[in-house]
Amino acid sequence: MRIGIGAQVGILGGPGTYARALAGALAAAGGHEYVVFTDRPEAFAGLGVETVHVPLASPYHQAAWDHWRLPGLAAEGRLDLYHGTKNVLPWRLAAPAVVTVHDLAVYAAPETFAWAQRWHLRLLLPRAVAAAARVITPSEHARAALLARFGTAPGRVAAIPLGVEVAFRAPPPPGAVEQLRALHGLGPRLVACVGTVQPRKRVDRVIEAFARADLAAHGWQLAIAGRLRPGYAPPWLVTLPPGVRWLGPLPPHALGALYAAAEIAVSASEYEGFGLTVCEAMASGCAVVAVATSALPEVVGDAGVLVARSDPALLAEALARLAAEPETRAALGAAARARAARFTWEETARQTRRVYEEVLGCA
Repeated sequence: MRIGIGAQVGILGGPGTYARALAGALAAAGGHEYVVFTDRPEAFAGLGVETVHVPLASPYHQAAWDHWRLPGLAAEGRLDLYHGTKNVLPWRLAAPAVVTVHDLAVYAAPETFAWAQRWHLRLLLPRAVAAAARVITPSEHARAALLARFGTAPGRVAAIPLGVEVAFRAPPPPGAVEQLRALHGLGPRLVACVGTVQPRKRVDRVIEAFARADLAAHGWQLAIAGRLRPGYAPPWLVTLPPGVRWLGPLPPHALGALYAAAEIAVSASEYEGFGLTVCEAMASGCAVVAVATSALPEVVGDAGVLVARSDPALLAEALARLAAEPETRAALGAAARARAARFTWEETARQTRRVYEEVLGCA
């Protein structure tokens, strides 16, 4: 069968990582022919997939990407099935479709979205869910939220967890950690906070928790990495507190070096469809601190510290304890590695392919 995959990967973040890693794992497994419609064909070089370039001028042009150029190109591609990997489907499709809905944060926390993105998702996400032959979510939490909001038949929605790139499970190349430390002025004791910087991630609460725990006085630094959501300018960027470093968006090799250098990783996010950056930190052996809401307990389990809510005081208590207890850090790091080993892109691809084949009647 000839299967099309819509993949916007030029915008750093979980959906882009998902699209690229899934396409690569599907192609490696074989059995079908895959055509990737993408803004960055070079990202799929060497993966064994055909690519079709669909330019994306900026994050603000996502609606045009899905509904203007893509439908005609998909029709020319003679597809048996199309998979939209980022929440929506094109208005016009000649083939049956599968859509991945990463989360329903636009309903749970609408104030944390730029107005254009909120309008786009609120208008088109319900239609995509209704039009798709099957819907994929990355967690049982996201599946339950989708069923409750849209009344979708349970048999049409499959929860398929994401995976972690093999590179995060292995030590970084020689010299990579030292290069990262030198470039960003990082010391030997690091807490990492990674992810798209936008209001829902509550990075300000991580900074407050780090300060409350007084970790800078004990030689620790907080390294914050990720892209800034367009149009969002957090006040803390103006003057960073002592011990806090802003690294900005990091390429994959540098991100792996950061996780390898950090002993602790922390997230204050209140709403995650999966929690990929937390899982990547776990795979790298970090002791993680996260919030026991949304999908995060499905990822962390008992292999990290989960606080009841996104509260700086609770986060500070957890950070202070881990900073003071090296044995606890080491034990949680080992447990995190073991738990994260169950999340592989090969398994994500296997379950996704099964969904495709159910839709195509060849399961």
